[in-house]
Amino acid sequence: MTPLRNRSVVVSMMFALVGGLPSQAAAVDPLDKPASWEEYTAYLVDGGDLGAWESSGVTTDVWKTLPAGIRYRYRAEVRLVESGRQVVRTFTYVDERGRLLSSGSETVVWDAKSGTPMKASSGLDDGSPWSSSGRMVGYDASKTVFSTEETGDGDTYELLTTFERTGENTRRRTVSRSDGRETPFVQEFTRVNRFVEALSGWDPTGTWNTDLDGVVFVNETRWGADRRCVTITEGVRLPDGSLDVTGNGIMWFDPVADVIRRRYVSNTGMVLDGEATSVSKDRIAMRYAGTDAAGIRLAAVVTTTRKDDALHSTFSDMTYDGLARTPAWARTPMVAKLEGK
Repeated sequence: MTPLRNRSVVVSMMFALVGGLPSQAAAVDPLDKPASWEEYTAYLVDGGDLGAWESSGVTTDVWKTLPAGIRYRYRAEVRLVESGRQVVRTFTYVDERGRLLSSGSETVVWDAKSGTPMKASSGLDDGSPWSSSGRMVGYDASKTVFSTEETGDGDTYELLTTFERTGENTRRRTVSRSDGRETPFVQEFTRVNRFVEALSGWDPTGTWNTDLDGVVFVNETRWGADRRCVTITEGVRLPDGSLDVTGNGIMWFDPVADVIRRRYVSNTGMVLDGEATSVSKDRIAMRYAGTDAAGIRLAAVVTTTRKDDALHSTFSDMTYDGLARTPAWARTPMVAKLEGK
Protein backbone atom coordinates (compact mmCIF):
# COMPACT_ATOMS: atom_id res chain seq x y z
CA MET A 1 0.00 0.00 0.00
CA THR A 2 1.29 3.45 -0.83
CA PRO A 3 2.23 5.31 2.40
CA LEU A 4 -0.51 7.82 3.24
CA ARG A 5 1.75 10.83 3.46
CA ASN A 6 3.27 10.06 0.03
CA ARG A 7 -0.08 9.30 -1.57
CA SER A 8 -1.56 12.59 -0.37
CA VAL A 9 1.29 14.47 -2.05
CA VAL A 10 0.75 12.56 -5.30
CA VAL A 11 -3.00 13.26 -5.25
CA SER A 12 -2.41 16.97 -4.61
CA MET A 13 0.03 17.11 -7.54
CA MET A 14 -2.51 15.41 -9.82
CA PHE A 15 -5.18 17.97 -8.86
CA ALA A 16 -2.76 20.79 -9.63
CA LEU A 17 -1.87 19.31 -13.02
CA VAL A 18 -5.43 18.72 -14.22
CA GLY A 19 -6.71 21.97 -12.69
CA GLY A 20 -9.34 22.40 -10.03
CA LEU A 21 -10.68 19.91 -7.51
CA PRO A 22 -12.56 16.69 -8.21
CA SER A 23 -16.31 16.53 -7.81
CA GLN A 24 -17.71 15.91 -4.35
CA ALA A 25 -18.53 12.32 -5.20
CA ALA A 26 -15.03 11.65 -6.52
CA ALA A 27 -13.49 13.29 -3.42
CA VAL A 28 -14.91 10.61 -1.12
CA ASP A 29 -11.96 8.37 -0.31
CA PRO A 30 -12.58 5.21 1.76
CA LEU A 31 -10.50 4.87 4.90
CA ASP A 32 -7.48 2.58 4.80
CA LYS A 33 -5.88 0.47 7.50
CA PRO A 34 -2.16 0.38 8.21
CA ALA A 35 -0.28 -2.60 6.82
CA SER A 36 1.86 -2.84 9.95
CA TRP A 37 2.40 -1.37 13.40
CA GLU A 38 5.49 0.40 12.05
CA GLU A 39 3.38 2.13 9.41
CA TYR A 40 0.84 3.25 12.01
CA THR A 41 3.41 4.63 14.45
CA ALA A 42 5.22 6.39 11.59
CA TYR A 43 1.88 8.00 10.73
CA LEU A 44 1.56 9.29 14.31
CA VAL A 45 5.15 10.49 14.57
CA ASP A 46 5.35 12.08 11.11
CA GLY A 47 1.93 13.67 11.57
CA GLY A 48 2.87 15.26 14.90
CA ASP A 49 0.13 13.51 16.88
CA LEU A 50 2.26 12.71 19.92
CA GLY A 51 2.92 15.12 22.77
CA ALA A 52 0.83 17.15 25.19
CA TRP A 53 -2.57 18.55 24.23
CA GLU A 54 -5.15 20.74 25.98
CA SER A 55 -8.76 21.73 25.45
CA SER A 56 -11.73 23.30 27.19
CA GLY A 57 -15.47 23.19 26.67
CA VAL A 58 -18.72 21.74 27.99
CA THR A 59 -19.51 18.04 28.45
CA THR A 60 -22.41 16.36 26.65
CA ASP A 61 -24.49 13.27 27.44
CA VAL A 62 -22.52 10.97 25.13
CA TRP A 63 -21.17 9.09 28.18
CA LYS A 64 -23.18 7.50 30.97
CA THR A 65 -20.65 8.24 33.71
CA LEU A 66 -19.92 11.92 33.05
CA PRO A 67 -22.89 14.33 33.29
CA ALA A 68 -23.64 16.82 30.52
CA GLY A 69 -23.37 20.58 30.88
CA ILE A 70 -20.16 20.78 32.92
CA ARG A 71 -17.50 23.28 31.88
CA TYR A 72 -14.13 21.57 31.82
CA ARG A 73 -10.45 21.95 31.10
CA TYR A 74 -8.69 18.94 29.57
CA ARG A 75 -5.06 17.92 29.33
CA ALA A 76 -3.54 14.79 27.81
CA GLU A 77 -0.15 13.32 27.04
CA VAL A 78 0.26 10.93 24.07
CA ARG A 79 3.46 8.89 23.99
CA LEU A 80 5.14 5.91 22.40
CA VAL A 81 6.25 3.56 25.19
CA GLU A 82 7.73 0.12 25.64
CA SER A 83 10.31 0.71 22.91
CA GLY A 84 7.59 1.84 20.55
CA ARG A 85 5.29 -1.14 21.03
CA GLN A 86 2.45 0.83 22.63
CA VAL A 87 0.82 4.22 22.21
CA VAL A 88 -0.42 5.52 25.56
CA ARG A 89 -2.66 8.49 26.25
CA THR A 90 -3.16 9.69 29.82
CA PHE A 91 -5.65 12.44 30.51
CA THR A 92 -7.53 14.51 33.08
CA TYR A 93 -10.63 16.70 33.04
CA VAL A 94 -11.08 19.36 35.73
CA ASP A 95 -13.96 21.76 36.30
CA GLU A 96 -13.75 25.55 36.54
CA ARG A 97 -12.66 25.33 40.19
CA GLY A 98 -9.93 22.80 39.41
CA ARG A 99 -11.82 19.84 40.86
CA LEU A 100 -11.00 16.55 39.13
CA LEU A 101 -13.90 15.39 36.97
CA SER A 102 -12.35 12.54 35.04
CA SER A 103 -9.03 10.78 34.66
CA GLY A 104 -7.90 7.73 32.80
CA SER A 105 -5.58 6.16 30.27
CA GLU A 106 -5.77 4.62 26.84
CA THR A 107 -3.45 2.04 25.28
CA VAL A 108 -3.19 1.24 21.57
CA VAL A 109 -1.34 -1.90 20.42
CA TRP A 110 -1.12 -4.01 17.28
CA ASP A 111 -3.41 -7.03 16.98
CA ALA A 112 -1.47 -9.55 14.91
CA LYS A 113 -4.53 -11.76 14.28
CA SER A 114 -6.64 -9.08 12.62
CA GLY A 115 -3.76 -6.88 11.45
CA THR A 116 -5.42 -3.85 13.04
CA PRO A 117 -4.55 -1.43 15.86
CA MET A 118 -6.65 -2.12 18.95
CA LYS A 119 -7.19 0.11 21.94
CA ALA A 120 -8.38 -0.27 25.51
CA SER A 121 -9.29 2.56 27.86
CA SER A 122 -10.38 2.86 31.46
CA GLY A 123 -10.80 5.50 34.10
CA LEU A 124 -12.96 7.19 36.69
CA ASP A 125 -15.61 9.82 35.94
CA ASP A 126 -16.40 11.66 39.17
CA GLY A 127 -15.76 8.44 41.06
CA SER A 128 -17.65 6.16 38.65
CA PRO A 129 -15.50 3.54 36.87
CA TRP A 130 -15.77 2.93 33.14
CA SER A 131 -13.89 0.89 30.56
CA SER A 132 -13.90 0.49 26.79
CA SER A 133 -12.15 -1.48 24.08
CA GLY A 134 -12.26 -1.71 20.31
CA ARG A 135 -10.31 -1.43 17.10
CA MET A 136 -9.50 0.95 14.29
CA VAL A 137 -12.10 1.47 11.58
CA GLY A 138 -9.57 3.15 9.34
CA TYR A 139 -7.54 6.27 8.64
CA ASP A 140 -6.41 8.65 5.95
CA ALA A 141 -4.00 11.57 5.80
CA SER A 142 -6.24 13.80 7.91
CA LYS A 143 -8.15 11.61 10.34
CA THR A 144 -8.33 8.35 12.29
CA VAL A 145 -11.52 6.53 13.30
CA PHE A 146 -11.89 3.94 16.08
CA SER A 147 -14.96 1.96 17.12
CA THR A 148 -15.18 0.95 20.78
CA GLU A 149 -17.64 -0.65 23.15
CA GLU A 150 -17.88 1.19 26.45
CA THR A 151 -19.26 -0.03 29.75
CA GLY A 152 -20.16 2.33 32.56
CA ASP A 153 -22.90 2.90 35.12
CA GLY A 154 -24.39 -0.51 34.32
CA ASP A 155 -24.81 0.20 30.61
CA THR A 156 -22.89 -0.84 27.47
CA TYR A 157 -22.91 1.10 24.21
CA GLU A 158 -20.83 1.57 21.06
CA LEU A 159 -18.86 4.74 20.40
CA LEU A 160 -17.22 6.09 17.26
CA THR A 161 -14.21 8.33 17.87
CA THR A 162 -12.84 10.46 15.03
CA PHE A 163 -9.52 12.23 15.53
CA GLU A 164 -8.81 14.92 12.91
CA ARG A 165 -5.71 16.92 12.06
CA THR A 166 -6.82 20.52 11.69
CA GLY A 167 -3.42 22.24 11.76
CA GLU A 168 0.20 21.87 12.81
CA ASN A 169 -0.68 22.43 16.47
CA THR A 170 -4.44 21.83 16.49
CA ARG A 171 -6.61 18.72 16.45
CA ARG A 172 -10.31 17.86 16.73
CA ARG A 173 -11.83 14.82 18.41
CA THR A 174 -15.47 13.82 17.96
CA VAL A 175 -17.00 11.10 20.14
CA SER A 176 -20.49 9.96 19.13
CA ARG A 177 -22.86 7.08 19.75
CA SER A 178 -22.89 4.69 16.81
CA ASP A 179 -26.70 4.52 17.03
CA GLY A 180 -26.94 8.31 16.65
CA ARG A 181 -28.41 8.83 20.10
CA GLU A 182 -27.23 11.49 22.57
CA THR A 183 -25.20 14.57 21.70
CA PRO A 184 -21.73 14.05 20.15
CA PHE A 185 -18.81 15.34 22.19
CA VAL A 186 -16.48 17.57 20.15
CA GLN A 187 -13.12 18.79 21.42
CA GLU A 188 -10.82 21.31 19.77
CA PHE A 189 -7.26 20.58 20.93
CA THR A 190 -4.23 22.83 20.98
CA ARG A 191 -0.73 21.48 21.46
CA VAL A 192 0.50 22.49 24.90
CA ASN A 193 3.02 25.32 24.63
CA ARG A 194 5.52 24.41 27.34
CA PHE A 195 7.71 27.38 26.48
CA VAL A 196 4.93 29.87 27.25
CA GLU A 197 4.00 27.91 30.37
CA ALA A 198 7.60 27.94 31.59
CA LEU A 199 7.83 31.71 31.03
CA SER A 200 5.16 32.11 33.75
CA GLY A 201 3.82 35.30 32.20
CA TRP A 202 7.23 36.81 31.43
CA ASP A 203 7.04 38.50 28.02
CA PRO A 204 10.47 39.54 26.74
CA THR A 205 9.27 40.66 23.30
CA GLY A 206 9.62 44.17 22.00
CA THR A 207 12.26 46.58 20.75
CA TRP A 208 14.45 47.71 23.65
CA ASN A 209 17.17 50.35 23.54
CA THR A 210 20.00 51.13 25.92
CA ASP A 211 21.97 54.38 25.76
CA LEU A 212 25.65 53.61 26.42
CA ASP A 213 27.44 56.98 26.49
CA GLY A 214 25.62 58.22 23.40
CA VAL A 215 25.68 54.93 21.52
CA VAL A 216 22.20 53.41 21.28
CA PHE A 217 22.33 49.66 21.68
CA VAL A 218 19.14 47.94 20.42
CA ASN A 219 17.64 44.56 21.24
CA GLU A 220 14.79 43.36 19.00
CA THR A 221 13.02 40.37 20.57
CA ARG A 222 10.21 38.62 18.68
CA TRP A 223 8.03 35.54 19.08
CA GLY A 224 8.74 32.79 16.57
CA ALA A 225 7.50 29.33 15.58
CA ASP A 226 3.93 29.89 16.80
CA ARG A 227 5.21 31.32 20.12
CA ARG A 228 7.40 28.28 20.78
CA CYS A 229 10.63 30.25 20.71
CA VAL A 230 11.86 33.83 20.90
CA THR A 231 14.38 35.25 18.43
CA ILE A 232 16.75 38.05 19.37
CA THR A 233 18.57 40.49 17.12
CA GLU A 234 21.02 42.92 18.73
CA GLY A 235 22.98 45.79 17.31
CA VAL A 236 23.82 49.49 17.25
CA ARG A 237 21.39 52.09 15.92
CA LEU A 238 23.08 54.03 13.12
CA PRO A 239 22.43 57.74 12.43
CA ASP A 240 20.18 56.82 9.48
CA GLY A 241 18.00 54.71 11.80
CA SER A 242 19.16 51.33 10.50
CA LEU A 243 20.59 48.63 12.73
CA ASP A 244 24.20 47.47 12.58
CA VAL A 245 23.65 43.90 13.78
CA THR A 246 26.24 42.68 16.27
CA GLY A 247 24.62 39.49 17.50
CA ASN A 248 21.72 37.06 17.29
CA GLY A 249 20.07 34.75 19.75
CA ILE A 250 17.24 32.34 20.32
CA MET A 251 15.40 31.26 23.45
CA TRP A 252 13.33 28.07 23.72
CA PHE A 253 12.13 25.38 26.11
CA ASP A 254 14.15 22.18 26.49
CA PRO A 255 11.58 19.44 27.35
CA VAL A 256 14.25 16.88 28.24
CA ALA A 257 15.92 19.06 30.89
CA ASP A 258 12.65 20.87 31.68
CA VAL A 259 14.30 24.28 31.44
CA ILE A 260 14.30 27.44 29.31
CA ARG A 261 17.49 27.79 27.28
CA ARG A 262 19.03 30.65 25.35
CA ARG A 263 21.92 30.76 22.88
CA TYR A 264 23.69 33.94 21.77
CA VAL A 265 26.28 34.37 19.00
CA SER A 266 28.05 37.67 18.34
CA ASN A 267 29.59 38.94 15.12
CA THR A 268 33.03 38.45 16.67
CA GLY A 269 32.43 34.77 17.35
CA MET A 270 31.46 34.91 21.00
CA VAL A 271 29.07 32.08 21.91
CA LEU A 272 27.05 32.00 25.12
CA ASP A 273 24.59 29.36 26.30
CA GLY A 274 22.06 30.37 28.91
CA GLU A 275 19.78 28.43 31.23
CA ALA A 276 16.95 29.98 33.22
CA THR A 277 17.26 29.46 36.97
CA SER A 278 14.09 31.30 37.97
CA VAL A 279 11.21 32.93 36.10
CA SER A 280 8.21 35.01 37.14
CA LYS A 281 5.91 37.50 35.46
CA ASP A 282 8.29 40.40 36.08
CA ARG A 283 11.68 38.74 36.61
CA ILE A 284 13.98 36.19 34.96
CA ALA A 285 17.41 34.99 36.02
CA MET A 286 19.68 33.14 33.59
CA ARG A 287 23.06 31.51 34.08
CA TYR A 288 25.33 31.92 31.05
CA ALA A 289 28.52 30.10 30.07
CA GLY A 290 30.55 30.19 26.89
CA THR A 291 33.62 31.57 25.17
CA ASP A 292 34.66 34.87 23.64
CA ALA A 293 36.16 35.32 20.18
CA ALA A 294 39.58 34.28 21.51
CA GLY A 295 38.22 31.08 23.01
CA ILE A 296 38.47 32.28 26.61
CA ARG A 297 35.81 30.93 28.94
CA LEU A 298 33.14 33.32 30.22
CA ALA A 299 30.35 32.87 32.76
CA ALA A 300 27.80 35.07 34.50
CA VAL A 301 24.34 35.18 36.02
CA VAL A 302 22.10 37.87 34.53
CA THR A 303 18.95 38.83 36.43
CA THR A 304 16.47 40.99 34.52
CA THR A 305 13.56 42.73 36.23
CA ARG A 306 10.79 44.55 34.42
CA LYS A 307 9.61 47.85 35.88
CA ASP A 308 6.87 49.38 33.75
CA ASP A 309 8.44 49.84 30.29
CA ALA A 310 12.04 49.27 31.32
CA LEU A 311 14.23 46.21 31.85
CA HIS A 312 16.85 46.40 34.62
CA SER A 313 19.61 43.80 34.20
CA THR A 314 22.17 43.06 36.91
CA PHE A 315 25.27 40.89 36.53
CA SER A 316 26.65 38.57 39.20
CA ASP A 317 28.99 35.59 39.62
CA MET A 318 31.00 36.72 36.61
CA THR A 319 34.16 34.85 35.70
CA TYR A 320 36.72 35.30 32.94
CA ASP A 321 39.04 32.41 32.15
CA GLY A 322 37.89 30.79 35.38
CA LEU A 323 38.75 33.82 37.54
CA ALA A 324 36.21 36.12 39.22
CA ARG A 325 36.11 39.35 37.25
CA THR A 326 33.41 42.00 36.84
CA PRO A 327 34.17 44.65 34.19
CA ALA A 328 33.25 48.26 34.87
CA TRP A 329 30.21 48.22 32.53
CA ALA A 330 28.67 45.33 34.49
CA ARG A 331 29.03 46.82 37.98
CA THR A 332 25.80 48.81 37.76
CA PRO A 333 22.41 47.69 36.44
CA MET A 334 21.93 48.05 32.68
CA VAL A 335 18.60 49.66 31.80
CA ALA A 336 16.81 49.01 28.49
CA LYS A 337 13.74 51.08 27.64
CA LEU A 338 10.84 49.81 25.54
CA GLU A 339 10.90 51.47 22.13
CA GLY A 340 7.96 49.53 20.69
CA LYS A 341 6.37 46.13 20.27
